[in-house]
Amino acid sequence: MVRWRSKRDGASWRAPAGTLLAHERLEPRCCLSVEPLQTFLAHAAATADGAADAAARLDARIRWQGALVDVVADAWILGLAPAATAGSLSLPPRWTTESLGEGLHALIAPQAGVDEVLGWAAATRGVSFIEPDFIVAPSRLPNDPAFDRLWGLSPTEQAAASIAAGIGAPAAWDVTTGSRDVVVAVIDTGVDVRHPDLAANIWRNPGEIPGDGVDNDANGFVDDVHGWNFVRDTPNPRDDNGHGTHVAGTIGAVGDNGIGGTGVAWQVSIMPLKFLDRRGSGATSDAVAAINYATRMRRDFGIDVVATNNSWGGSGPSASLRVAIAAGGAAGILFVAAAGNDGEDNDRMPTYPASDRDDSVIAVAATDRIDRPATFSNTGATSVDLAAPGVRIRSTAPDGRSATFSGTSMAVPHVTGTIALVAAANPAAT
Repeated sequence: MVRWRSKRDGASWRAPAGTLLAHERLEPRCCLSVEPLQTFLAHAAATADGAADAAARLDARIRWQGALVDVVADAWILGLAPAATAGSLSLPPRWTTESLGEGLHALIAPQAGVDEVLGWAAATRGVSFIEPDFIVAPSRLPNDPAFDRLWGLSPTEQAAASIAAGIGAPAAWDVTTGSRDVVVAVIDTGVDVRHPDLAANIWRNPGEIPGDGVDNDANGFVDDVHGWNFVRDTPNPRDDNGHGTHVAGTIGAVGDNGIGGTGVAWQVSIMPLKFLDRRGSGATSDAVAAINYATRMRRDFGIDVVATNNSWGGSGPSASLRVAIAAGGAAGILFVAAAGNDGEDNDRMPTYPASDRDDSVIAVAATDRIDRPATFSNTGATSVDLAAPGVRIRSTAPDGRSATFSGTSMAVPHVTGTIALVAAANPAAT
């Protein structure tokens, strides 16, 4: 078990769910779009940061509810009854817990088998549910650099078919180009907060003094000036993959600044919440913690977070994600999620979290340049809410660059950016 000093509150604590000493590479079939991701992510495998991420989490495959699933080894997520506390639980030796917020807790049970953990949970008063800490991944396809125009926004220089297939952003810009009072959380691989086409639109925590080592706003996170890195438990949400920065640019690359392209919202505040590592892989416990961060900042600290962008998914339902999503929805936050890239019908074969039935969830499929469903995109007459451009989308990339990606991951931020525009035009909208 790894120990370190927490940046959140300065206290010494045991490593949270997903933090062990080695990494075993997953087979690709159990995570959304992992196989196509291999091409994009392969260049990172030999870097020092990649080695650090690999050393930080051991992945495993277990049988859960009749299916083989990829999980963080020895890691579980507990839901506690309303009156229960983690301190009231009787834990076996070496087992530890950490709060994820909203009554959810990460549980580390070193070398404990599935039956042992489930038996303990069934016999322990106050445990309402337990589930593995599932691995999730981004919902995007490989980079295709041949197409470099922002057809998804319907720019006027495009062919008529592409204009019709885009989202018609110029007409919306006649009403509003956005507002930096509106905040959207990008729950992803992080964001390049210094990118010249993003820096002015990165959220700044008004209650935090940069670099003083103090939790000034008492939200439990020290120096979270621009969000949080839940992979490394630090206030630096640096994007070491590229996926999150690309998503952020579609939402809110600064408009009318003479640099690069523009996002759907010219002005917006992007809150980077990193839970996916440089391989594009992440633990459900970190996703839950990131969602709960956004919820708490809106509900308890008055930050106008109107939506979370969730361009990722896993292979099955998660009770802990359901709790976190519902809490965000109750606080007034929309959860915009990728329908998935398996070419499946989500009515028949649900993809989570997009298939979660909470009213706050907006499931987004991808369309191509002539407004057809993308060949890779999941669909669903009742389980998918709408579709947006997701093929050969040009946007920002780390280190001041730009890149072209495809996937339902790229469709989602078109919707999130539109939500930001609506919130700017009508702050009272619900």
